[in-house]
Amino acid sequence: MWRFRIEELDPGAGRGQRFALERGGRAAPVMEAVLGWKEDPTFRSWFNETLAESPFLAFRWETPAVTAETADLPFEFVLLDSPGLARDADPAAFADHFECAEGREVLVFPNLGGDALLIVPCPMVEPTAYGHLASFVSGAPEGQRQALWQAVGEAMARRLDDRPVWLNTAGCGVPWLHVRLDDRPKYYGFGPYRATDRQVLPPEATPGRPAPGR
Repeated sequence: MWRFRIEELDPGAGRGQRFALERGGRAAPVMEAVLGWKEDPTFRSWFNETLAESPFLAFRWETPAVTAETADLPFEFVLLDSPGLARDADPAAFADHFECAEGREVLVFPNLGGDALLIVPCPMVEPTAYGHLASFVSGAPEGQRQALWQAVGEAMARRLDDRPVWLNTAGCGVPWLHVRLDDRPKYYGFGPYRATDRQVLPPEATPGRPAPGR
């Protein structure tokens, strides 16, 4: 059974929550999460539901740096309360890509600077579903939510090598959801995750309520 141990972040780090993935009573490694996104529709639905239950109207999703060598470390992430992201969605920044989407629900392409891979949902319903991750996990069609998380898993599986990658969402500059696989943590808000080396809290330091698991 999957579950998350959840803790409130120290107020000094900003308002947010930290999630640690467990399966069968043990910490689950990053690679299990990657394969869950890539291959398991049930895991993808449960993961999406977990984010949709967040108390924050809008949030940034950040994970620690990972390489192929550290993909066996426990998977965790933070949700950072980001009310400034709750503004009108605007697809203009990705309009050229959407024009060539040819019916695809999700697009994957490098950013202009070449230092990040972006995973972007195409407009399928009202724009309010696409402004940021919190609106997407609650308002996008189920099939598109599945497609986005599957694309995240596939992209991470391809990207994992000896170079660290930071999986996250930011969105302050572009009012349309885009999941980022960054070569560096240039937009990170949670200080401990900016480090290249993982900082893993022991289980006793992460008490919290479990999310519903499968």
